[in-house]
Amino acid sequence: MAQTTSKGKRRRRLWTANRLWSALLCDDKRALAARLGCSDSNVYTRIRHFRATSPGGSGLRHFSDREIHRQMDRMLDEARREVLAAVAFVSPEPPAVFAQILNAAKRGVDVRLLFRSDNVTGPLVRSMQDAGVSFRTLSDLHAKFLITDTTALNGSANLTWASADRASEVATFFSDPAAVYELRSVFLGYWRRGRPF
Repeated sequence: MAQTTSKGKRRRRLWTANRLWSALLCDDKRALAARLGCSDSNVYTRIRHFRATSPGGSGLRHFSDREIHRQMDRMLDEARREVLAAVAFVSPEPPAVFAQILNAAKRGVDVRLLFRSDNVTGPLVRSMQDAGVSFRTLSDLHAKFLITDTTALNGSANLTWASADRASEVATFFSDPAAVYELRSVFLGYWRRGRPF
């Protein structure tokens, strides 16, 4: 999809995660296409591709213990537009799923992380900065959830070795657009309150 600049040149309009969410939740796709200056089929194609990154299928699924980090891996591997994660606790040398987060950022995915302010160390900060991850801290954060494109995982797991290897954990995976969008709104509210490190 393109638009004309003041110099008469055409430039590509980016389909950001925010624009894709607006398109996904819009009731009148035809009016949206007209407003954006593209075809209806372009809007539907973009939405279909956005929704296609749903590891674990549709519906509600529950994961426990080690399977939670495996599901996080699958979600992060499939992410194409956006990764949002609120995680209260992270190990100084985090488990393997953290490398998947960094890899998503390195391949151009918009990655934003929220941590408890008393739980972020220098080497961790450097690894996120080197990968291009945006991150903030909240002093009272206790939430643990991950959103990748149009999927979400909400539960008790942290990015710690105890959580990945030993602890009894539970999480719920879902891809219902309204539910994911609502959790995404919670994240964005936390993000606005968060402080840059």
